[in-house]
Amino acid sequence: MKKLFYLFCLSGITILIGCQPKGSRSLEGEIPTASQQIDSLFTSHFEQDLFHGGVAITQYGETIYENYFGLADRSWGIPFDNEVKLDIASVNKSMIAALALKAVEEDRLKLDDRLVKLLSGFSYKGQFHPDITLHHLLSHSSGLADYDGVAEALRQDNFLKLKRSRFTDASYVDFISQLEPIGEPGKQFHYSNFAYHLVAIILADTYSKPFSEVLKEKLTEPLGLTNTVSEGLNEIVIPKLAQAYNYQESTGQWLETPFVDLSLSRRIFSTASDLNRWAQVMYNPGWLTEASLELIKQNHLAGINKDFTYGYGWVIFDEENKSKMGDLGIDKPYIIHGGSMDGYKAMLININQGEYVISFLSNVGNRTNEMQLAQKIIEILIK
Repeated sequence: MKKLFYLFCLSGITILIGCQPKGSRSLEGEIPTASQQIDSLFTSHFEQDLFHGGVAITQYGETIYENYFGLADRSWGIPFDNEVKLDIASVNKSMIAALALKAVEEDRLKLDDRLVKLLSGFSYKGQFHPDITLHHLLSHSSGLADYDGVAEALRQDNFLKLKRSRFTDASYVDFISQLEPIGEPGKQFHYSNFAYHLVAIILADTYSKPFSEVLKEKLTEPLGLTNTVSEGLNEIVIPKLAQAYNYQESTGQWLETPFVDLSLSRRIFSTASDLNRWAQVMYNPGWLTEASLELIKQNHLAGINKDFTYGYGWVIFDEENKSKMGDLGIDKPYIIHGGSMDGYKAMLININQGEYVISFLSNVGNRTNEMQLAQKIIEILIK
């Protein structure tokens, strides 16, 4: 635990530290270190406009590589640095799930609490299956729909109308209640962003404060994640926030992502360094108990789905559990979650209980292949 708290004090400046050498010899006869190979990998991706953002890699808690590439804002020519924040997209599920477990530890919630009870303070026109529990929401076994379940009119322009709906918690609960469910709870795996959005609403209701404040008071401040924030008000300007872009092949231009309502998905913004520190918490009891951490890393889809594994906010890989989602092709156990959100890409991996932790965030969405990039890093570090 001492090593973890030491890392929280690192400044996050660009770091390049040698570690066990792998790969072929250079022309000078020297073998490039793994860190040098990773630097070459990211430099090459940056020069091809395949990656703009930040990356942090640690080995047993010590930083072996950290760097920041490219432009956070193309209109103003603002470069990335260690304090520029990006949307972590679905990696936010790891934090939302952990906050739910923290509430369970505080005896404010129970994993077998039924959704209809948790939403008893809300009124809605539709309905939720009476047997859906908090556990089902966290493990994607609730039977709730995902974005593909919304009306066709809301799917146009990459769901832009949906993303600009400026929902309140109450109106969002009402909206989700009217979506056709996929099936009964506990019977199948169906990845549902809406399920996790409901967990964020439940947390806000449980603590009687906005989700952004719950995140700050219960997670980021206690853990020293100073560059990790959430915001539910569109009127608030988040400091040092990177813009997101997609590349239009037909015109050769970068298109900035249009405004997206902040309240919709309880979005979380962070840096590669903060995310790396966050992933290390998953194997360091203290902020959460060991029992809670084990629940987070347990495959809750066993007996439900043989093709996918999921804990609470993480995809799980070990000797017994494999998944079609997040497969890095290695034998070492690991937890992983990626994310994609309107020009932002995110990846977070903890391999073999902290032997390696890999985190990176990019703002050139359709140009960054996060799984392919993660596999290239793994080729350097492990294979």
